[in-house]
Amino acid sequence: MRDDKGGLLATIPLPGSWKIHNSKVSITGPDNIRCTDYPLQSFVMNYDPYMQYGSPTPMRAMPDTDQLIREDIIPFAAQEGFRYVQHYELPDLARIDKWYNAQYYSITPVDKHSNVYGIDLKDSKGDPAFMIMHIQKNETQDMQMWYYYTSILQSDKNAFDRAKKQLLFSLSNLRYNLEPIMAYNRAEAQRIGQSWTAFNQRLATNQAAFEAQQRTHINTVNGVNNAIMSSWEAKNKAMDNNQTQFIDNIYENRNVINSETGEKYKVADGYNRYWMNSDGQYIATELQNYNPNTDENMNRQKWQELQKIK
Repeated sequence: MRDDKGGLLATIPLPGSWKIHNSKVSITGPDNIRCTDYPLQSFVMNYDPYMQYGSPTPMRAMPDTDQLIREDIIPFAAQEGFRYVQHYELPDLARIDKWYNAQYYSITPVDKHSNVYGIDLKDSKGDPAFMIMHIQKNETQDMQMWYYYTSILQSDKNAFDRAKKQLLFSLSNLRYNLEPIMAYNRAEAQRIGQSWTAFNQRLATNQAAFEAQQRTHINTVNGVNNAIMSSWEAKNKAMDNNQTQFIDNIYENRNVINSETGEKYKVADGYNRYWMNSDGQYIATELQNYNPNTDENMNRQKWQELQKIK
């Protein structure tokens, strides 16, 4: 499985007679084998009541599995022409998801849970079908973020059991390439370490880091989903301006800009001048005449003054 630039994302042992397509029906094969993929469904629950407004992601606490299947999967399956029969855990697939999600860098402690369920279905003719549902829940001190995605396998009745075994074998032997994960972690650690205050790292960056991880995870799994599940679209935008302003006022943040690069930062409010070096570290001072470029104690680093944004 490769990304849009040809980089290796993962390898998977699919049967040679199966064909891969970049479409909703991502796999076809002999005996009318077909695997249909469905879009990612993502949710968030913020434990701070003041932060439960303004997010483009639906606000919903994760229910237990039985309730999720009753509320989401059974009605969805019926809409697609299927009848629910039973569900059960797929621990071999869950272990792969758990390993993959554990590799990603997190600035604050994150409790990560990965589960995969097989769901037996019947179509309108009474023929068997098989749904795979991947569930991921990431929980911090401040919020819970979770999502799930599904795919459905169908085939001629006489070939179904074999096709189901082949698909499960392929998914349980999926192997991710570490380099794209490491590249993401390096970039994320560098980005987070530049100019956030301690509280912003715990609150605002926690949300941003998760959304960045989720986008990366979705983009990475896109390559895999072209063969197994589906191509995902990255979701989730930043909270609206009113909410950001509300947080800044409460926690005394100040928006500043580097006039040379045009980059904007958040710093602690209440100082007269702000300076930033090439490593993304900043100095805040109440002294109007202080210039760290002339301060021998600053190891002769180059400091660029940041301008306040009104």
